[in-house]
Amino acid sequence: MVNFVYPEELYLFVESIRCFQVRDVGSNKWLEVHEMIIKLSQQAALEVAEQREEEVKEFLISRDKLSVLINEAYCVNLWKSRVLPHLLEIDPNPQATFLIYTVLYHEAAVVALLDLCLYHPSGCESLQDSVLDLIDYAAQGVAQVIGLVSMGYHENETKVDVDEAVLTELERQKRDLIYKIGLRCVSLLSYLADNVSLFHLGAARRMLTTHDVPWLMVDVLCFRPWQRNTSKGLEKYIDEKWTSVEDATKIIKPEAQAWFCVRQLLLSPQIADNYPLNEARCKQISKLLGMLHETLLDQLPVLMELKHFVSRLTITGTTGKKTQNLILEDMPQIQDNLIKEVERDGGFYQVAQNQDGVFLNNNREEICALATKLTNAYGTELLCELEQHMADLELKKDESKSEDSATATTSEDSEEKTHKCGNCQVPAKKKCANCKLVHYCSRECQLKDWPQHKEICLSCVD
Repeated sequence: MVNFVYPEELYLFVESIRCFQVRDVGSNKWLEVHEMIIKLSQQAALEVAEQREEEVKEFLISRDKLSVLINEAYCVNLWKSRVLPHLLEIDPNPQATFLIYTVLYHEAAVVALLDLCLYHPSGCESLQDSVLDLIDYAAQGVAQVIGLVSMGYHENETKVDVDEAVLTELERQKRDLIYKIGLRCVSLLSYLADNVSLFHLGAARRMLTTHDVPWLMVDVLCFRPWQRNTSKGLEKYIDEKWTSVEDATKIIKPEAQAWFCVRQLLLSPQIADNYPLNEARCKQISKLLGMLHETLLDQLPVLMELKHFVSRLTITGTTGKKTQNLILEDMPQIQDNLIKEVERDGGFYQVAQNQDGVFLNNNREEICALATKLTNAYGTELLCELEQHMADLELKKDESKSEDSATATTSEDSEEKTHKCGNCQVPAKKKCANCKLVHYCSRECQLKDWPQHKEICLSCVD
């Protein structure tokens, strides 16, 4: 069995994860923990892909490490935006940029772990006060993706805001990772919205008032950052890479999560009571009506309620001012604490000067030694073996689907008798358009069964 982290190593790896300051980024201790986070991220993704028991997720949650991961995401984000520019002022063309890319990739690996853990309510519950920091981080990540898409960055062939030849390779890598992280942040906000009842009142207020996440998600759905038109045809962002698709109407994970987030924030009574629909918000939300077409509703039938809500809203207009209860609002702490520590160290420019010997190192032998170490950490040979293993599984799955299709063709008359509705158990012929695993006799039964069917259906949206 392929493993990036063996069971006997798992406890040590998880326990070794700790909070770092911006000054520590790139140090030997930081690189040791970076290697562990990379392997944990790869192992967690493998467990989900092969439908194993999610041991990495359980260890991270039980050892209260999600807040540490949020600290790491903020730490690298601050380094990327406030220290890296100073380093590039000192040396605009560093000889080896792989260590800089390693730091940037660290943030993506951390967010991937958070994505896998927060899919489960137990992960959200373990966040406690750090949920406010995560809401700020995720909202910022989504806003950055919208900014890149509005400049045509995702088209990356002709419709770009700058000449690609002018961009350095490092800048392209940086933007690609911002894009990858931002799309994962859509899922993070969806999970938080779905479990908002587990948090204190300040979390809902931060999502609705501070960041206006419903407005933000409508923008995401309008800009559609998960798809692009190229000279080769339509491509969608599947498994963190652009993939050519034949079925343009097939919903993929980021799009589904954006819809679920909007639905939860607008239809949940607990949240909606704190979200007054003024004229500007009504106009923004009404943009959804044209996107809630039959093809989408067939795949995500739970959105029928949202369509009814938006339809009524376009007719009735604003709901008037709602009474805002005065509450003592908690404030996020992680980013502020990191910045205060940087100020004690003399500021971001001073940190950059202290780190130039690490990131702007011109010693060829030291560079080669570090490159070898990081290559081993990423387990490239193991990744190749895993990719081949997953490709074999996909091939078997396709063969199985072909056999099922052939069987279905020859037994159409008996299918209605053999399959029962997932809700009322009467004979049913129609399948869920997304997962194709459960049959229903009508859309009404499909909607009633959604709370039970949701988890297995969402696992097929990819």
